[in-house]
Amino acid sequence: MTSSAPYVDLDLFDEASLKNPFADYRRLRDAGALVRLARPDVYAVGRFADVQAALRSPNKLISGEGVGFSDVFNAPKGMNVIQSDGELHNRLRLTVMRPLAPATISKARDDLKVMVAARVDALKGKGWFDAMQELASFLPVQAISHLVGLPEVGRERMLAWAAATFNLIGPNQDPADLRAAMEVRDFIMELAEDSVRDGSWAGELFAATRSGKLSEVEARAAISAYLIPSLDTTILAKGHLLRNLTVNVEQWEAVKAQPDLARAAVIESVRLHSVLRWFSRVAAEDYEVDGAVLPKGARLMVLYGCANRDERRYEDPDRFVVTRDAKDQLSWGTGAHMCAGVHLARLEMEVLVEALIEADAKFEAGEPELGVNAGLHGFTKLPLRIV
Repeated sequence: MTSSAPYVDLDLFDEASLKNPFADYRRLRDAGALVRLARPDVYAVGRFADVQAALRSPNKLISGEGVGFSDVFNAPKGMNVIQSDGELHNRLRLTVMRPLAPATISKARDDLKVMVAARVDALKGKGWFDAMQELASFLPVQAISHLVGLPEVGRERMLAWAAATFNLIGPNQDPADLRAAMEVRDFIMELAEDSVRDGSWAGELFAATRSGKLSEVEARAAISAYLIPSLDTTILAKGHLLRNLTVNVEQWEAVKAQPDLARAAVIESVRLHSVLRWFSRVAAEDYEVDGAVLPKGARLMVLYGCANRDERRYEDPDRFVVTRDAKDQLSWGTGAHMCAGVHLARLEMEVLVEALIEADAKFEAGEPELGVNAGLHGFTKLPLRIV
């Protein structure tokens, strides 16, 4: 017995919803396991169990037809990690994962810890500063050089490129974002073996093209897959982490009293404020969700942040609780398309918390400014003071 999905009159790309989506998320979850949205005109899943199942069904819900909600974002199809399926996806993902594997990332822990500890020390007693610019952005940009080997030229534009690319996921395109997307495409196309650091991961990619192990298109696709998703997502996640530790004083005191809670605090912050709002999938066949059917060929909106606040999975889900077991949170996805940079992102956030613990930091935060990005949820400014 199957049923149709209920229609929900929501516009999740409305500016007010983008800034504060959580009431809309609850309304969507309460409406049904599978719903039909007003705008964009797609189906959607927002309950934890259904989002988890969708992300773990790569053969039924495919990515190769694009994972956004605009033709601009979804093209070109098939030649990047997040918008590919099957053997091509596996090959591209293995290439991207090489510098991001846990064993490789762990070797960089000490260096990253030293760098962020020095930055925290420099900011102590400085007075008010913008934590997004001066603290949250610090390690991700450093990692581009440390782990990947990309040139200095263009690095000052990488954050703008990443934000613009994710903003194109939505149904409306800003000409400025389109220009930025062209810039990043040109930057990647102009990279060559002599412009990246010898012995770096990027250098190895170009060497692999000379030996025939990779095509040039695949090598550049791998660099793009690292460059775009690894910057803004981690930076915005750090902004949420700093804010959560600041406004929940008793939770920060608990972490300082038990430093081994640092990892749990990171995971809980990522659960509570998923930076990645959503991606989409296309049904390769009729796909059933709790009795309702997503028709073959239909596009499905998979809502990560909505699932992470599902009271069916987490008790009191709108609270920040550092002792909560949230290891299964879906901000980084799950299954075949789980975020390739998850280990690096988590490590960067963990060493930040560790540095703050060791500095015995006490915070005061001002009112943050929320960005309006079609694909990402986070702050553009976060006034902070460390005493």
